Amino acid sequence: MNPAPIRNALTIDVEDYFHVSAFASHIARADWDRMPCRVERNVDEILELLEGHKAHATFFMLGWVAERYPGLVRRIVDEGHELACHGYAHQRATEQSREEFREDVTRAKSLLEDIGDVAVQGYRAPSFSIGPRNLWALECLSETGYRYSSSVYPIRHDHYGMPGAPRFAFFPEGGRGPLEIP
Repeated sequence: MNPAPIRNALTIDVEDYFHVSAFASHIARADWDRMPCRVERNVDEILELLEGHKAHATFFMLGWVAERYPGLVRRIVDEGHELACHGYAHQRATEQSREEFREDVTRAKSLLEDIGDVAVQGYRAPSFSIGPRNLWALECLSETGYRYSSSVYPIRHDHYGMPGAPRFAFFPEGGRGPLEIP
């Protein structure tokens, strides 16, 4: 008897080096358009690797990147990968109000769907910034049309994490949110 094949999931956050939270105090958002971008070249290399191995992935893309590189969005979709959302400008959910968060995820989703011409169903919060103090963000995701999130990291970390969260896919308590895939 052959065991069932193991299914792996590969996800990629599409952001540039200067978008990460660790650089927020060093590189102002107002300077992003002046920074040399590496994202297009790097994603091209990843896409070539995936094609060579006949593998597919989910690409959690920033709206900021999609706006500047619409061809990259279309290539991801055309090559059979899933297009998902990483917010518009890599702002942590913990640093936004409910209204700001809703506006960010709605703007980014709309932009990605317009460029990619596909439904965007998944979301990953920048820096895995959904945790016990802002679970309302999962409700917002559900209300704005996302079917799943991959934003909770079930570990203890100095910048993020929810160590008590399940390690496998779950619906938030009370079912007021999308499926969370840690």
